[in-house]
Amino acid sequence: MAKYYTNVAFINKAKKDKKMTKREVINRSNRRKHVRVDVYAVTRYFCAVRDKEVGVQTRISDISEGGAKLLTFEEGIPVDTIVSMSFRLPHQENVVIKVEGMVRYSGFVEQDLFRTGVEFTKMRKKDIEVIREYVYSRTR
Repeated sequence: MAKYYTNVAFINKAKKDKKMTKREVINRSNRRKHVRVDVYAVTRYFCAVRDKEVGVQTRISDISEGGAKLLTFEEGIPVDTIVSMSFRLPHQENVVIKVEGMVRYSGFVEQDLFRTGVEFTKMRKKDIEVIREYVYSRTR
């Protein structure tokens, strides 16, 4: 994972060395719209494959209001695939969150393990609130 620096000493050194401007450093540190937190949540995603809906069990390893990172086994999910998922967050087992999203990143991690970034595109307001509260509780 890339490091993002907001340290003032680093910014000043980068400007002095002409390697990076302050604006470039700040822009790099603000690439995400929403804060992500680690989570362990089992989910099942559904997507269309050759005109059939296929369901695959997977695991969410981090989440934000805007998306999630999935760990899939045996094969990745192609970029631009639309997926629908339902899952429960830890300590909120009575709430089933349902989302639809677009795969924005898919990459190999190690033998039979793939990392997939999903941007949420369709969610109920109450599910956004549940995720927001979960993220907030994990960052305090």
